[in-house]
Amino acid sequence: MKNNSTIADGVSPSSEADRVAALEAYAIVDTSPEAEFDDIVRLAADTFGAPIAVINLVARDRQWFMAETGIGVRELPLDVSICAHAILQNDFLVVPDTRRDARFACNPLVTAHEGLRFYAGALLRSSEGLPIGTVCVLDRNPRPAGITSHQRLVLEVLARQVMTQLELRKALATQRARAQEFAIEARQRLEAESALRLVEERLRLANLATNDAIWDWNFSTNHVIWNEALGAAYGHSADEVEPTGEWWISHIHPDDRDRIDASIHAAIDGSAKSWTDEYRFLRADGTYAGVLDRGHIIRKQDGAAIRMIGAMLDISERVRTRAELAINEERLRLATQAAEVGFWDVDVINDILIWPPIVKRMFGISPEAPASMADFYNGLHPDDRAATADAFAEACDPVKRALYDVEYRTIGKEDGLIRWVAAKGRGIFDPSGHCLRVVGTAIDVTGRKRTEAELRTLNENLERRVAEVVAEREQTEEALRQAQKMEAVGQLTGGIAHDFNNMLAVVVGSLDLLGRRVGVSDARAARYIASAKDGAQRAATLTQRLLAFSRQQPLNPEVLDANKLVPGMSDLLSHSLGAGIRLETVLSAGLWRAHADRNQLESAILNLAVNARDAMGEEGRLTIETQNMHIDERYAAANFGVPVGQYVMIAVSDTGGGMPPEVVAKAFDPFFTTKAVGKGTGLGLSQVYGFVKQSGGHVKIYSEAGEGTTVKIYLPRFIGVEDAEDNAPGVALPLGEFQEIILVVEDEAAVRQLSVDALGELGYRVFEADGAVAALRILDAHPEITMLFTDIVMPDMNGRKLADEARRRRPDLKVLYTTGYTRNAVVHNGVVDPGVALIGKPFTLDQLAAKVREVLES
Repeated sequence: MKNNSTIADGVSPSSEADRVAALEAYAIVDTSPEAEFDDIVRLAADTFGAPIAVINLVARDRQWFMAETGIGVRELPLDVSICAHAILQNDFLVVPDTRRDARFACNPLVTAHEGLRFYAGALLRSSEGLPIGTVCVLDRNPRPAGITSHQRLVLEVLARQVMTQLELRKALATQRARAQEFAIEARQRLEAESALRLVEERLRLANLATNDAIWDWNFSTNHVIWNEALGAAYGHSADEVEPTGEWWISHIHPDDRDRIDASIHAAIDGSAKSWTDEYRFLRADGTYAGVLDRGHIIRKQDGAAIRMIGAMLDISERVRTRAELAINEERLRLATQAAEVGFWDVDVINDILIWPPIVKRMFGISPEAPASMADFYNGLHPDDRAATADAFAEACDPVKRALYDVEYRTIGKEDGLIRWVAAKGRGIFDPSGHCLRVVGTAIDVTGRKRTEAELRTLNENLERRVAEVVAEREQTEEALRQAQKMEAVGQLTGGIAHDFNNMLAVVVGSLDLLGRRVGVSDARAARYIASAKDGAQRAATLTQRLLAFSRQQPLNPEVLDANKLVPGMSDLLSHSLGAGIRLETVLSAGLWRAHADRNQLESAILNLAVNARDAMGEEGRLTIETQNMHIDERYAAANFGVPVGQYVMIAVSDTGGGMPPEVVAKAFDPFFTTKAVGKGTGLGLSQVYGFVKQSGGHVKIYSEAGEGTTVKIYLPRFIGVEDAEDNAPGVALPLGEFQEIILVVEDEAAVRQLSVDALGELGYRVFEADGAVAALRILDAHPEITMLFTDIVMPDMNGRKLADEARRRRPDLKVLYTTGYTRNAVVHNGVVDPGVALIGKPFTLDQLAAKVREVLES
């Protein structure tokens, strides 16, 4: 009967798993024989004068011989292993006579004729101290005296030599992998630099080729760069141009200046991506040029505008032509009005109809009421509508360019009367053949038609002839109808700017201070304050969600429960999806925790939801599902770069039209989009991909044309102890001491005053300054100041530069930054700089008290 005990019978499952994992890390099992290890077993056999010596690695389900002499095989089952007992007792093992040891009474290798009677083995230990095998010698004869101390030392030295070789192999494998990663990174960097140089050269050639005055305005420095066309078009030489926004504004005509200043700041301070306006610009010779100016606004990831690049087009000739046209149109209007002839004008490009009161009257519309092309077509008698529309289409046709000459009946929109109208007109085409406008005249011929009807009753032959002429005219005027419509433009998105967060900071801080003043003495007032604070905090939360949606944020990973995060986004998702799309959630019970940035994960889910909404159109169903997932080796092998392990999966599915395989293959590529021009940037899925990869996860698209799309996000399972939330009520604020002095630097007066009051309430002595220059003077005058509390975004000198200069003078000075949105001053590569203490606006009194104590005690 065999001895069926195994290593797993003597150790816990977790310890055995760790031991096997340590062995597998060396990647040595099932490799070819190596001379270095063969020499070791021969040396062991010679030292002991034994016929058998083995380097034995004990795997999960077998014992494998890395080197052997005297056995003739490379592996044996675990249930006949003597070495396994050395691992079980976790020490050097000597068995002088195996037949006298009860542990081997049923082992066929021992009980057989000329079986194994003697065993001595030294453990092979990994760098973590885990036993993974032995170096051992065996004999078919017992050795009652055991082994000498010298023999034991030899075995232990040989075991250490084996482990030294294995550690060296593992280190070399790690170095080769790192070298390959460095090579890939270097190649990618060279490719990026080459692409950047190509783009810069194209921009330089474009600047030289255009006649527009191109400008580049940096908002943080108020520095404006112009190209050479400013001198060619407007006469301003480079040496007389001040490179500031004020110089540009000062050269706008006084009557246009306030309007332009207001419109450009509305675009910058809002969420617009571009700005366009017309104004008069002062030339160097003192005259004014009509200008069409348009600029593209570049924003940070939080939505704040940092730069705008644009071009000024001289439209002086266009303005002059426009004025002359207006005069001519007025003359024509007076002439046609005197002759009771109505003038009409159709802007084909913009689908705009211009009708004077006389023409509106022909369609039964009041003079002050608006009119459109829909009013024109709806006002036509059903029997005349097709022929009239065909005639208009032929007038717009760049090939036929037919004279628009029709007579039709109208049904009054307001009075219901039937009238006869005779209309004539011609199309106006640009040089490329596109029809821009159709202009013409209309005459009310109802009286004439009435007379003609009376004459037809008196003269049947004449009536027949008129009918034939009309029929012939209708046959010769058949053509294509107009089919192209201008599609609606754009959907506004955007972010929340610095000023809004400053206002929230004042609101939240003031409510905190007011609550401390009121206390519990006035329950109603305390309830009102609590309600206001709740609303302000929800506004701050909404602000952060919108900022995460519009721009990337620095990663701030935390332990997340996706089953709480997804329902918490329901309001934001419902508003984004619209009324026609139904939102469903399928949340898995017992869901693991994930470790990721909450804002970025919410932004990724929102991006996927918006993409799904666009794919479904007016109505459909969006499903968000959570589930625990285990990625095995087969899946990992089929998806390069995906580690095996446990993941929290979040799936977003839609009932849209789906995607073919060639589109799925490019979906994560930056700037790739299947949407129409102006409908998408092609960056949404790229941002999701980058965030998931940066978080150590995996993202996969499952889609078929006509079957909808599912995007699955896999985030690594969090293994560890989750920090408990501190919900203890009534904890006292950490207060300061009177000798602790804080200098508050903030350019916004309301926010500065709130910070001063809050710190004073917390027991600190406070100095205040409205900018960097004043702050440095106060620091020099008061060396007892303990901490600098400064806003980051300030004019002249930002908070980071102020802190650097202050610490140059006072190396021991503590610094706490605050801001309404993140800028590159203290954040690089998406992560807050090491050693930087930062509190975001708006903050509560509790948050401020805790952060100040943290900085002062660091």
